[in-house]
Amino acid sequence: IEEVNVGAYCFKSQYLFSALREINNNNKKGEYYLTDIISVFRRKKLKIESVGTESEEEAFGINSKEELAKAEKILRDRALKKFLEDGVTITDPANTYIDISTRIGEDTVIKPYTIIEEDVIIGSECVIGPFARLRPGTVLSDKVEIGNFVELTRCNVGEGTKIKHHTYVGDAVIGKNVNVGAGTITANYDGKNKNKTTIKDGAFIGSGTVFVAPVTVGKGATTGAGSVLTKNTSVPDKAVVVGVPAKPVKRR
Repeated sequence: IEEVNVGAYCFKSQYLFSALREINNNNKKGEYYLTDIISVFRRKKLKIESVGTESEEEAFGINSKEELAKAEKILRDRALKKFLEDGVTITDPANTYIDISTRIGEDTVIKPYTIIEEDVIIGSECVIGPFARLRPGTVLSDKVEIGNFVELTRCNVGEGTKIKHHTYVGDAVIGKNVNVGAGTITANYDGKNKNKTTIKDGAFIGSGTVFVAPVTVGKGATTGAGSVLTKNTSVPDKAVVVGVPAKPVKRR
């Protein structure tokens, strides 16, 4: 036998429900079999077609958690192959997860142990990872660098911006050529609402800065290491703020 029925069917609903009334349970187990619908269709001279596949993967059954994991790996491998063919460099495909809905520009490099979830857009010539996580709603412009242990969600990041180490950024709009120091956190959730952080072009964010959103940082502004910008803080363009809570010390 060189043909196997994988048990997947597609019916015109009006014909299906009519034919279901004509199947019976005249068998040893006294059960009703959906497969008997084909015989009913044949008697009624309705159109029947079969669809073949050259790949065994298309007919892979899922009846356990182990088989589900295998099926998910098949889909992941297909996604990685697509991105590689589109000009994306994935340095270690075996240890990289990219949802197939992701859009990635040419010459972007994805390093190992990176997770990119659904509804993410990445521009060209970016560098992502290792150990980075991009969650839904993240949009990266061209030439953005996202480093190790950085998590982004619902963010829009401008061209040339660097977020390199141990950082969480959620519900934020970050402009062009911004440097976000290690350990920066956007405290975007106040227990009821998700609030936005806005960081404008050319800002320099010191290591360990905490933004208690909503917060706005102006163009070319600087936050000192370990600063805490409290709720509704607005840092003027080119200002330097330091401390807990952060206060202006000078303008550049």
